[in-house]
This record gives sequence, structure tokens and C-alpha cells, in this order.
Amino acid sequence: MEIDPIFIKMQLLFQKMHLFKKQIFMSKFMFLVLVIGFLLACKKESSTVTAVIPSNMTFQLNRVDQVFFTKDSGSLIAGVYHHKYTFIKTNAAFDIEWTKNNFDWGNLITGSGWGSNFYSIQIVKIFQRNDGTFVCIGSIMEGGDVVFSSTLVIELNQKGEQIQTHEFKDQSTTNALQTSDGGYILFGNKLIKLDANFSKLWEKNLWDQIYYQSQIISTTEGGFATTGNYNGEKIFLKKMDLNGNETSGYTYKHNDSPFNENGSDLIQLQDKGFLIIGRTRNISQINDLDCQIIRTNVAGDTLWTKRFGNSTNDWLDRFISNNQTEFIVQGTSGFPTENQKSLLVRFNANGQILDSIRTTKFQMLLYSPSKFYIKVQSQDTAHITIQKVEAGRLFN
Repeated sequence: MEIDPIFIKMQLLFQKMHLFKKQIFMSKFMFLVLVIGFLLACKKESSTVTAVIPSNMTFQLNRVDQVFFTKDSGSLIAGVYHHKYTFIKTNAAFDIEWTKNNFDWGNLITGSGWGSNFYSIQIVKIFQRNDGTFVCIGSIMEGGDVVFSSTLVIELNQKGEQIQTHEFKDQSTTNALQTSDGGYILFGNKLIKLDANFSKLWEKNLWDQIYYQSQIISTTEGGFATTGNYNGEKIFLKKMDLNGNETSGYTYKHNDSPFNENGSDLIQLQDKGFLIIGRTRNISQINDLDCQIIRTNVAGDTLWTKRFGNSTNDWLDRFISNNQTEFIVQGTSGFPTENQKSLLVRFNANGQILDSIRTTKFQMLLYSPSKFYIKVQSQDTAHITIQKVEAGRLFN
């Protein structure tokens, strides 16, 4: 049978095309091998370089209570996901190393109406000991028709596994401090001193009908200082010794009709005086709240007062960072029933406002040991976004 010469030519052509494609494929394959080898070499060579932190990180959490910067340059995030209290440990680049939410105290119960049973816990402070283990201070509210408060101290190992817990009844804790002797201070309706093994050494009742104490700090003299609201009207400053005994107290009145003023946070300066931030009433618009900063000397006397705000209700919540000459604070603009915004203010030691911005509401702003800020913001009901912000772009 004679073979068609055209068919033979077509077969030869297909063979040549196949050989040509094979050569192209081999060339691409060798190029790909070289590229991968180069990237692996670069990765190996740069393995000791500090991790580059992405600008935005998203975590599956309904809410975040605390972000604590750990000794290995990572972080421990405390919050809630699907009614379970959750800890997330990240590395320096905010990559997740482990997640723990299997705690017997961590199952939250949401009541369905007035008087129904509920249980909630909020981590208000995290400490890390020298051996890498964590001490977490949790404030519990539970009950139904009657509400009970307690504080739970939780010890976790470096992998987030529970070591043990310590409960303190009838104590609603809003902040905690670590003391120079390795112990702890629980601050809330009572001031409780614990030793390094969490045994109670003493307690002082802070709840009365005159002073509402909203914040506490350690002082350079070895004691403590608190601020808050006095008699529903004025800001106060109290100083205590290391045993919680009051050594001095001051109230501040800067207009003839003080009302609903409050000190929300304070720091002590190098001259042992204090800066107190909070709120005041706008003198010209009675129902309008303004931001207030009070600077005192070591004796508690006022050196200067700064008040500012606009037509909305504004107040200052907490100090974010300071270098003793410049201070950055976070505040709030608008009540929860209004279109709330977050407020950031930078001012110097003389009370001069250097920068300020009103921006989309965010939950918290933190200053990391690596000299950048992280902003914690709700993305939706099931996701939290942590955004890295360079110091120079904070007020952009």
C-alpha cells in the first residue's frame, strides 16, 4: 500500500513542532528551577532578619480585650470567639503560633432577657513572668436577677495551657499592676494586694458614694495614685503608700458649675507631678462635654489646665505613649447612640496641642516595643483587624 507523501510531510512537521515545544518546555523548566533555587537561597540567607510585619492582619474573633506584647517580640491576643474565651499567640510578624479556647471558665452565657442567667469574663490585664509563663487577670460578672462579681487570676504556660487559677469573690477588677516584690495589685471596687503566689496580703475598700476611682498607676515613691470622679462633679487625685493607705487627696474645680467631670487616666512625670486626662463640661454649652488635661506638681497643685472640643461630646480615655515631653492620648467623640468616632491627640508638656484627628471608630491603639502602633478594629461581628501604623503616619 502506497503511503501518501503529503501525510508523511505532515507527520514530519508535527514531529518537528513537538520537538520544538519540548525544547521550550525544558528551557522554561530550567529557568523555573533557577528561580526557585535563587528564592530559597535568599530565604536561607535572610532567615535572621527581623520579620516584616504586614500592614493589616485579620483574626477570627468577635471581640478583643487585650493585646499583650510578649518577650519574644510576638503578642498574646485575648478575646472571644463563638462564646468561648480565646487566646491567640503570634510571632513578631503576627503569624499565629497557637490558639487556646478550651478553658472550663471560658464558656460565656448570654442571657435572653431581663433576669435571665448569664456569665461573662473579660481579661483586663496580662503579665509575663521571667520564665515565659503568663498571668492573666479576668473580671467575671454572672447571675440573673442578682449580679455577682469576682476576679479570676489565670496562670498559663508558654503554650497557653492552663497551670492553675485563683478566684477572688466580690471583687470587680478593672485594672491590675505588678509590684516590685513580684506580687500584684487588683484594682476595682476594692484594692487587693497579692504576693507572688497569689495569696492575699491586704485589701482596702474603694467603693463609697463620694469617690468613683477609675484608674490607678504605680508612683515613683513606691505607692499608688488614682483618679476619677468626686461627688458626681469634679476630678480628683489620690496618692497612697505601698500598703494602700491614703497619704493625700486633691479635687479640681476650674469653673463655677462643675458637673460630670472625670479623670479617666493619669501618668506621673519626672518631677513627680501628674498629668490627668478626662472630661469636663463646656461652660458655654451646658450639655456638651469637652476634653480636659490637668497638669499638677508633686504637691498636687494645678500648674495648668487645657480644655478643648467641638460641638459634639468629646473626652479623653487613655494615654497611648509618651516620652515625658510629648504625649499621645486616645479619646472618643460622640456617645454610643451617636455616630461615634475615635479621637487622637498629641500635646507637649506645656499643654500645647501639636496634632489631633477624628477618625473612624476603633477599639484600641497600642504602642509596641518595636516603636510602631497597632490599631485594633472590628471588621465585622466575627473578625477583628489589627493594623500596623508607623509613628510618622499616626495622624494622617
